[in-house]
Amino acid sequence: MLQDAHSSNLEQPQGASLPLYATFPRRLNAISVDTVVLVLFSVLIFTLASYLERVDVVRITLVIAWWAVLLLYEPVLVWRWGGTVGHRAMNLRVVDNRSEGNVSLLKALARFVIKGLLGIFSFLTMNFSRRHQAVHDIVTQSSVRIRDATKARPEHYTLGRA
Repeated sequence: MLQDAHSSNLEQPQGASLPLYATFPRRLNAISVDTVVLVLFSVLIFTLASYLERVDVVRITLVIAWWAVLLLYEPVLVWRWGGTVGHRAMNLRVVDNRSEGNVSLLKALARFVIKGLLGIFSFLTMNFSRRHQAVHDIVTQSSVRIRDATKARPEHYTLGRA
């Protein structure tokens, strides 16, 4: 499996040995940021489409692009860069528990589908799992961690349990 240059760099300070797992409020904030990003993108696409009333091919292309972004935004960004715009804004990173790098595209897609199907209920397991994982994390053997421990406050993370 090919990984990008950022895959193995968790940006933790020297001497930090324990991973810091993201809390539910931090993850919810990341989802909120991503929702704003996607809503703004949608407004842009549909505004453009409304100005192109007579150019059906371009309008159809814009709608296809809109669907592609909605469906691939999270999986592609999680796979390639370890997180979405919201993850980055909240100092979070999705990590493959086995490799400690970015999750594969297949795992990123699976996380997205499971989270989409279960919605908020996917997060019910967070307080009971060792790595503070949601259902979609457990199934794909991934976890959401603090990207840079030097920028995190105590309420942003929890330590893993033995």
